[in-house]
Amino acid sequence: MKYKRSFLMVFALFFCSCDKALAQQNVAVKKLSDSTGYVLIDGAAFNYVAQGKGRPCLVLGSSIYYPRTFSKNLRTQFRFYFVDLRWFAKIHPNVKSDEYNLHNITDDIENIRSALQLKNPVLIGHSIHGTIAMEYAKQYPKHIKALIMIGSPNIFGNRQYDDATTEIWRTASPERKQMQDNNWKLMPDKDTISAAQLIIEEYCAMGPKYWYDSTYNAKWLWKDMSIDAPLLHHIYNDIFLDYIMFDSISKAPVKTFVALGKYDFIIPAALWLRQGRIENVTVHVFEKSGHTPQWEESEAFDKEILNWLDGKLRPHKNQN
Repeated sequence: MKYKRSFLMVFALFFCSCDKALAQQNVAVKKLSDSTGYVLIDGAAFNYVAQGKGRPCLVLGSSIYYPRTFSKNLRTQFRFYFVDLRWFAKIHPNVKSDEYNLHNITDDIENIRSALQLKNPVLIGHSIHGTIAMEYAKQYPKHIKALIMIGSPNIFGNRQYDDATTEIWRTASPERKQMQDNNWKLMPDKDTISAAQLIIEEYCAMGPKYWYDSTYNAKWLWKDMSIDAPLLHHIYNDIFLDYIMFDSISKAPVKTFVALGKYDFIIPAALWLRQGRIENVTVHVFEKSGHTPQWEESEAFDKEILNWLDGKLRPHKNQN
């Protein structure tokens, strides 16, 4: 009987090892230079750009957009790895929406982290990529050192989120509201542009809701970006429909810093500030930022996260 159990255990371990090996056969890294390349996962090419010196830091989302938003100063503290996720990858097989879920996304991230041989990096995600980063941390808490979320929702795609955005927009100045109305009127005809270009045009038109400076033109951030519009819509409208980050738990899986902008009308700070205390989470609201404080208040942003990572951040009114 003991022999039979031992045989079954050995067989199971062998089977799991083979299964893992087979899975890894579909993942490879292709270096184009010392700082650029891509990770191949089942026919999809996830570009990456490595910049800076210091502690390893994996930035999720885009190898084009996000390097433009972080300061030169942070590149003296971090070795950044900016990586595409599937909806911003230039090359990837078509994905059926009903076959692509949050687990697939976190699998992609884990394959990328492993392929780049990043041991316990700091993980950074902006906007919905920060929320995705948290879901990855829930599955792989031992694979990252800390998590930084920037302008990321803890609640999304439900009445609570809609009420929060409606409430904060009421506080916007008449000038900001008028500018938003004017921007919508200047939108190009939807029938004359691609679905990907429409996403960019809508984002830029919503500048008064995204930026502290309501006149800011963010189109340069999107230059040369590849966008899978149907997949991106699936992320927002299906995968994160009625999303609640901390439904039944009151502790984040890793040490987490949440950076928010006071003038972010898309992800209101109130969503986090009304959450109640979540252990392991520090929330900071940047007073002169919208959705992208790492760019809008880069000096203050750098100081806060570096102090936090070094354990020097003192409690203040914006912290949980």
